[in-house]
Amino acid sequence: MNAVCGGAARTLRVPGRHGYAAEFSPYLPGRLACAAAQHYGIAGCGTLLILDPNESGLRLFRSFDWSDGLFDVTWSENNEHVLVTCSGDGSLQLWDTAKAAGPLQVYKEHTQEYVQGSYVVK
Repeated sequence: MNAVCGGAARTLRVPGRHGYAAEFSPYLPGRLACAAAQHYGIAGCGTLLILDPNESGLRLFRSFDWSDGLFDVTWSENNEHVLVTCSGDGSLQLWDTAKAAGPLQVYKEHTQEYVQGSYVVK
């Protein structure tokens, strides 16, 4: 995972995770959220990484694990600590970086998947 902060490329290696989406905080300069998954998102769990820049690169501020791969992330427009991620199980997770545990809430409304001309109920 690479990020450019202040003109210099910064790198943080997270063994066993592959980054899918990254988003800089609109509130805190340099703070970066990254949605990641194991095994390229085909199987395994996911991790939300919250990163801050430091002199030697990026420092892990906080991380949250989820039971399925995380594929996208975005910051709340109303709260500097809140993010939303989406995962391979069809759910959305609401996270608060001010708290060490999470998620705050899970929205799982997706119950069908369209596959080759018909809906498949999960």
